[in-house]
Parts: sequence; C-alpha cells; structure tokens
Amino acid sequence: MSIPVELMDQNPWWRNPKAILKDKYIVALDKSKVRWDPRLKYKFDLNTDAIYTLRGPRQVGKTTLLKDMIRHLLKSRVPSRNIFYYTCDLIDNPKAFAETISSYLDSMRPPRKQRAYLLLDEVSSVKDWQKAIKHLADTGKLTQTTLILTGSHTLDIKKASEKLPGRRGLVKDTPDKIMLPMKFAEYAETLNKDVRDSIQEQGMRPWTIRKRLFLSLLKGNIPEEIKELSFLSKDLELLFRQYLLTGGTPRVANEYLEHNEIPENVYKTYVDVVLGDLAKWGKRETYLRQVINRVFETLGNPVGWNTLRQDTDIASHNTVAEYVDTLTDSFVLLYLHRYDTSHQRPAYQKEKRIHFHDPFFLHAMRAWTTGKEPYESTLEFLKNSENVGLLAEGITADHLVRLAFLLCEQKQLFAYENMVLYWRGKKDREVDFVMRACLPKCAAIEVKYQPTINKKATYGAIDFMKASGATSFPNAITLSKKTLEVRRNTTILPIWLFLLIV
Repeated sequence: MSIPVELMDQNPWWRNPKAILKDKYIVALDKSKVRWDPRLKYKFDLNTDAIYTLRGPRQVGKTTLLKDMIRHLLKSRVPSRNIFYYTCDLIDNPKAFAETISSYLDSMRPPRKQRAYLLLDEVSSVKDWQKAIKHLADTGKLTQTTLILTGSHTLDIKKASEKLPGRRGLVKDTPDKIMLPMKFAEYAETLNKDVRDSIQEQGMRPWTIRKRLFLSLLKGNIPEEIKELSFLSKDLELLFRQYLLTGGTPRVANEYLEHNEIPENVYKTYVDVVLGDLAKWGKRETYLRQVINRVFETLGNPVGWNTLRQDTDIASHNTVAEYVDTLTDSFVLLYLHRYDTSHQRPAYQKEKRIHFHDPFFLHAMRAWTTGKEPYESTLEFLKNSENVGLLAEGITADHLVRLAFLLCEQKQLFAYENMVLYWRGKKDREVDFVMRACLPKCAAIEVKYQPTINKKATYGAIDFMKASGATSFPNAITLSKKTLEVRRNTTILPIWLFLLIV
C-alpha cells in the first residue's frame, strides 16, 4: 500500500528527523516568552500499549504538546518512522479514519518488536471515531503501539470509556487526560525564575509534598515551605494580578508580554472556537449570547435554570441547562451544586453557582456579549474590586476541581460535581467552597480577596462547621489578599500562596 502525500506532509521527520525543528508549533514554542512545560506531559507512559485521550479547550496548547513530545522522542533516538502524527479535521467517518491509520501501520510502521507512536489530533472531528480504534485494536494492529488522541469535548471521553472496554491498556492511572490552561503555579514558575527556583528548592513539585502542605493548612498549621514562599510576595502578587488579566493560556500570556496588551484578534480567536464548538453541537448563537449574558449578570450568586432564562427569549429552562452543560463540556464554564449538610450530599435541585474555568475566557466572552473593545473593557472591568473578587472565586473554583481530582487519585472518568460544592445556611451565610474530595471530613474554603480579614469574614465557615456537626475547626481556610496567619477558627493565607500548592 502506498503512502498518501498528505501523510508524508504531516510527518516530514520521516524524510529528515531535523524537520521537526521547523514545525510551526515548535518554532512558536521556542520563540515564545512563555515556555510552558506542562506537568501533564509526564503523565503519559510511552513505553506501554495504551490508548490515551487528551481533552481540553481549543487553543490551550494540545497540538504544541504533541509536537513537543515528537521532538522528545526523536531526540531520544526513536526511529523517525515509528512516529505517526495526523490531524483529523478532514475525515468525517470511522471507516476513512481506520483506513488512514491502517495505511501507516501496513506500510510505514516498524517491525512488531519496535514500538510505534500514534498521535492523532482533533479526533473529535471524526464522528464515532471509537469504532475505528476498536476495530484496529480487535484486529491486533495496535500491538506494540501507544496512542494519544486529542479532542475538545468531554463527551468523547465518556464515549471512549464506554466503547473501548478492556482496550485502553494497563496504565497506572486514568488514560483520559485533561489539559486545561496553566494553573497559577505553572504560570508563576514559567514566567518568574525566582519563583521557579524557590519551588524547586522547597521540593514542592511532587504532588505528595503539595498534598501534605494542603492537609497541614487544614489542620491550622502554616508549613515552613509556605512561609518561605511568602518572601516572594511582591512577585507573586504581581503575577496574580497579571493572571487575572491573561488567564493561563500560553498564547495570551505571551501576547501580553510581547506587546504589553492583548490584541483584539486574540480575543476573537477564542470566541470563535467556542462558537464553532457550539455550532457543531447544534446550538444557536443567539441563545448562547443570551445565556452568557445572564451568566455574567448573576455571576457569584446561586442561580437556577429558570432564573437564567429570565429576560431571554428562550422558552424552556431545560434549553438553558443544555447550553450551560455544553459550555461545561467544552471547558468554558463549571458549576457547583449546593451541599446538603443533613444528607451529606449535593442538593441537585437547588441553585447552582457558575464560574468560568479561566479568566481570559470570561474576558473574551464578556467583550463578545457587550460589543465593547475587549482589552480596554477588560482593564476597566479589573478596576472594580467586586469584579476582581468574582474572578478570584472563579480561579479558586477551577483549581479546587483540579485538586479534587488529585486528592481522589482518580482511575476512572472524573465527575467533580460530587466533590466540590458550595453551602448556604439558614441565615443566608455562605461558604464559597465545600471540599469533600477524599478528605477525613469536609473542608470549608472561603475567598475574601480584600486587604483585611475581620471576624465577620469567617462566620460562614463557622456556621457550616456547626451545621455539619464538626466539634473543632481545623478544616477551614480563608483566602485573603495579603493576610497570612492562623486564627482560632481558620487558616488565613494569600490566595496566590494557596494556589501555588494546588
């Protein structure tokens, strides 16, 4: 079987291994001021038969990660023809998909005793792609093969788990990976050498160490590592203010560092990918605009689907729920359920609290709904302390969802809805976040992004601990703007210190 020209064009290293250095993604990465080395990259076992999925929002850097992995494999002297990359945008059915992969496996792949690496990009463009992978696995063509398949929608992960039982390989943890924008810790490490060196010196990169630090904070102790990092408070505060503007997407952060602003076309790119995903799932742009606008108007408050439907021309609250769920599956939004202390479970019928995963997606979508010039309107938005507080809550929500995943050492498809919640008591006092993710007892985490923390700021956590039957407090943390201390009821620390360990 001859090799199609398009396969040769997508794999130029077959002719010359050094061609990877001229790949546009590698060139852009090497030129970038934001040289992000995702921790996720080291979660793939490339020495075993496995079928990995890599999901995350578009434009977050999934293709760049694949190309960087190819560069690493070639540098490690893996024969160039053992590595197959293919972007699946032009294939629309499983049969053509299977034939494309087979054309490589039958003609170019190495002898069976050598491992082949198949990196298949944007596989969610192919309807029922799992059928093709299942067929190849069942016919033995994926022996001595490691697959990584990327996409931008969580529904594909669910389908993969359901339709590829027993074919995913013997990997140590879940084969379904999620690549979100840089966490604040990765952002700070990437952009500031002093922070990177300090984290390295404190030995805080391994998850086991960060877990110990987190549990120590819950017990009312401030670890020495945290105290040491607090000496970099000036740098960390500046980085956090910058993170509020750029979010964790490398391209956006690089544009800001290069130009001291974010060009309008960058905002447009991220809006367009959201609109493209929604159109693919049969959603109407007019409805999306109305739903997003209502999300902004109710941001930070518990809200029901009927409330979000108000002041729109959407007939049913079920339609609103579908749009929010689709945005959640596309990694734009997340929402938290209210925690029922009497039954110790989520109250699914109660109001939700909705957050954006990443600050830049909030800024981009807000500019789209208002029609204002995006960068200037973002700067204006960030002048308001209440807006900044809402952003700080959203960043914390995103990071706690990731923390819950690590705490539970997930082996299967992860559903955070049961792990990270909010609470509202009889006196309408609230706790921003209730963590029940594989901890001895629930932890109350409050965000009070303000210069001083008074007694009233801890009342919500106190009421929650009483309602949940706790007899003492260690399990309460308040995230502040500057304060670092332990009071009787809670451990208080700056949000930017807390985010470094989660």
